[in-house]
Amino acid sequence: MTNNVNIVPWTSTFLEKTVAMYIDVFSAEPWNDLLTEPQITGYVTALMEMNTFLGYGLLNKETNELLGYAIGFVKPWYQGTEYVIDTFLIASDHQSQGLGSSFIRLIEEELRQKGIPTILLDTETAMPAFQFYAKNGFKPLPDNVTLYRSID
Repeated sequence: MTNNVNIVPWTSTFLEKTVAMYIDVFSAEPWNDLLTEPQITGYVTALMEMNTFLGYGLLNKETNELLGYAIGFVKPWYQGTEYVIDTFLIASDHQSQGLGSSFIRLIEEELRQKGIPTILLDTETAMPAFQFYAKNGFKPLPDNVTLYRSID
């Protein structure tokens, strides 16, 4: 199946399917998040409206079905431009088929063509996604930690 896919720029035509896939994937094990359609539509729409938004869809070449997506943004850094992936996912019924790894490689090729040498993302170390990213060459940044403070 991994040879039967292609990458396309993410567009708003994917919004409805993107929201449904997000809710399906992150409402299930191991995340078990309580998500609503308006909440995720607002999140994706706000991200898409950023002037540095960059997203990709993974499509089945034969059916044009959206199998997964990566959405995020480009940010400048003194060491060069970085692509920050905010959400990366493969539809539940297409996981564990090598599509995620293929998708990462296709994204890397697109970024090389754009002159973007770095991908950043965050995930929880206790989740299976951490092992997936490690298997695909991502490494924790030494001496870095994500910090959080609620102001409610």
